[in-house]
Amino acid sequence: MDSYFEIKALPNAEIIQSAVVSELLQELHRHLPAYEGRIALAFPAYGQQRTLGGILRLLGDEEDIKGFHTLLLKSSLIQDYALQTVVKTVPDNVDKFGCYQRKHARGNSRLQRLKRRHQERGTWTEELEQAMFDKVSQPVHLPHLGLKSSSTGQQFLLFVEKKSGNKCVKGAFNAYGLSVN
Repeated sequence: MDSYFEIKALPNAEIIQSAVVSELLQELHRHLPAYEGRIALAFPAYGQQRTLGGILRLLGDEEDIKGFHTLLLKSSLIQDYALQTVVKTVPDNVDKFGCYQRKHARGNSRLQRLKRRHQERGTWTEELEQAMFDKVSQPVHLPHLGLKSSSTGQQFLLFVEKKSGNKCVKGAFNAYGLSVN
């Protein structure tokens, strides 16, 4: 990854910043799969007021980033609700790196599916039920966005966890630009 640009959510009196960022990410998600995991997404203001912040940073190789930048210049949603910076080269003297990954929140429906599977196998016990219930009932306290699945139309929360490191690690990214490694 040698290039990047940023998309900064514009302040809006009628819409909270996290809702604007959700819409921006929804728009990015429409185009990111075409890049087959070569473009990463970072949140420079991660954790600000327990949100992902109002800045989306897209990173990748120069050719991919320039192509994606040009593609987004045609997006009316991006132009109406955000400022898009020019493509820049990643500085050589970067000493801290962040890895942003999707964190799944497990709900009661998952517990019910697991219970049915174990009952069918005859491996269900009260101890297992309590252990699974304890795991499922732990709330996820991470910054998140509300999104809508383009395939099913179902709304969901996308929780994002940041891990910090001292070295750059190569990897692949999902359709939201988040690390899959």
